[in-house]
Formats: sequence, C-alpha cells, structure tokens
Amino acid sequence: MSDEDHHPELLILHETGGEIEGRGKYQKLLDRYRREPGETDVEMVLKKRGPFDEGLSRTIKRYIDMGIVEVDEEGQSRDVEETAKGERYVSGFERTKSYLDDSFGSTRERVRKVASKYGEKSMNELVQESDVQEDKQRSLGTQLSERSDSQEQE
Repeated sequence: MSDEDHHPELLILHETGGEIEGRGKYQKLLDRYRREPGETDVEMVLKKRGPFDEGLSRTIKRYIDMGIVEVDEEGQSRDVEETAKGERYVSGFERTKSYLDDSFGSTRERVRKVASKYGEKSMNELVQESDVQEDKQRSLGTQLSERSDSQEQE
C-alpha cells in the first residue's frame, strides 16, 4: 500500500495532539516522516525554508471538506486542528487499516516516532536540523528523494 492509502498527513496531525501550529511546521513534520527509514511516496521539493510538499495544501483542503480538520487562517500561521469528527475518524481508520493492511503498522510507527521526537519543536527548530540545512545548500526547486543523499551514502 502507498502512503496515500495510509494518510500520514492525517496521522501526524492526530499523533501531535490534534493541532499543529502553522503549515510550515506541518511541512517540516511531514519531511521528518519522509526521512524515517522505510518506503514512502511523500515527495518534497526544496523551497526557501527547506523541504516542502506541494500536495499538502490540497490534502488539507480535502480534510476540511470532509469536516475532519479545521484551520485558523486569521493569522499568518494557518494553524491546523483536528475536529471531534476527525478524532473519531482517525480512531476508526487506524483500527480498520491495522486489521486489513499489514503494512499500515510500519506507517503508524514511523508517524509516532516523528511525533514523539519532533512534535514539540518549533518550525524554526525543525528548519535548523542538520539534514534540512544540508538540503538547503541545493538549488531551489530540487526534488528531494525518499531520504537525503547523505543518508543513502552511509
């Protein structure tokens, strides 16, 4: 199964307490997920503030349309929050996927690792991570692979 079927974006939101302060931080948490060992089809492109998933906004819009997340677009940060309906949805989704899809456990474990290690960090702290800084030395617009080139060489 692919990440699209596992919805790591939704799982990351859920595992970080149902709220992420700013879409920039959401982007960086998704990048941390991409960097975890294992297969993923999360694609990032290098932007000014580091790795960026161009599909995340569409994904969030879909979740808003479903009523499982809401955003605060009053400020610049665009906070994303899981709704009560979203919490119930994720709970049922995890139970069902765990039962029907053996590969889902790997995705869930990767998300939990990212949430526990990076969930409390600010976006600025996430941008300062050494592998993000390495990526930022590349040309803007560069497609970033599943894991950074330095990790693949180790």
